[in-house]
Amino acid sequence: MGFGGSTAAMITSLKNNNRRNKREAFEGWTGFDKESQGIKIEPVSEELLQEIRDTLQRQRQVLFRKRLIGFGLMIILIVGLITII
Repeated sequence: MGFGGSTAAMITSLKNNNRRNKREAFEGWTGFDKESQGIKIEPVSEELLQEIRDTLQRQRQVLFRKRLIGFGLMIILIVGLITII
């Protein structure tokens, strides 16, 4: 009975998933050790946040204009091709 490659891939995947349980990636961490866990968040000034927001807004506007021009040109091209044919 040949099942093909999909069954062999499934069996391999199940074996590999079973082996993952034997690893202890975070061996030294405890549930109460707050210093070693997570990402340290530093406070950021409101001016810097506003500058980042303004930069992102400008980037979104530029991207929107580029897309609008691109779609406009595509529509003009398509309409031109349809009228020629």
